[in-house]
Amino acid sequence: MSTTNQSSNSTRVGIMAVLVAALCFGTTGTTAQLGVPDISPLAVASARLLCGSLFLFIFAFLLERKSINYRMPLPDLLIAGLGIAIYQLTFFSAVDATGIAIATVTALGTAPTFSAVVAFIVLREKPERRWYLGTTITIAGIALVGTAGGVEDFSYFGIFLAALAGLGFAIFNVICRKSLEKGASDIWVTAKTFGVAALASAPFLFTTEFQWLSTKNGILTTLWLGLITTSVGYIFFMYGLKRIPSSVAATVVLAEPATATILAAAVIGEPLVGQSYVGIVTVAIGILYISRRSGSRA
Repeated sequence: MSTTNQSSNSTRVGIMAVLVAALCFGTTGTTAQLGVPDISPLAVASARLLCGSLFLFIFAFLLERKSINYRMPLPDLLIAGLGIAIYQLTFFSAVDATGIAIATVTALGTAPTFSAVVAFIVLREKPERRWYLGTTITIAGIALVGTAGGVEDFSYFGIFLAALAGLGFAIFNVICRKSLEKGASDIWVTAKTFGVAALASAPFLFTTEFQWLSTKNGILTTLWLGLITTSVGYIFFMYGLKRIPSSVAATVVLAEPATATILAAAVIGEPLVGQSYVGIVTVAIGILYISRRSGSRA
């Protein structure tokens, strides 16, 4: 009985950790648009990575002091870091081009699909049959969200950037999973990959003048994006993934687009119509279907 209770408590803690992470992630677009709307999204993404990686290394030193049995190979580290850099740079650009809700839903919706593609290329893992139907449902949902304001307002470039962000995250996800399954420390893997991403994106900090980083809005925005939505968010996410199946995590993390959509409408004033919500629900169904596992595998 005690073992069952411990397992149940661990599951609840894992779900709460992933939920906290999703809520942190969901504030990203609104924070950038509200705090520094006139600053280049590439510069904002670069500042976020530099700040976030710094805090991740601090947390790694404080929270993970035991010896590490397996270290992530350098080629994998560089590829995963590049994936995160692509994700951050293109996501903020997508938010600027097509809006918070559409960018978030598209990036999150395409990530599981691209993860299966990258896993097939890198790990030779063949997608299950449900992947094809789930991907079709997800793409249909993204199309519904993207055309909610009318087909003439559909931003192909914005959707492309958001999908590219999903691909970047998929690369990070699959490559890191290789090392985590071999015993690498999750917090150190995260800190190091974000450190590589910060270095790779550093030149984009020069796409605008530095004065914004010394303003109140610039400092607060960078701190929130770096500390809360990056370091704290990913620490909670990794912590939760240790305690719950990935299928459950995929369900809980759907709080991210919900949070982003609500904040976009309530704080930024992005117009949302019935089709927007239908599209978001459709994307959620597609993600859940892709993430679903049989009882034995879960």
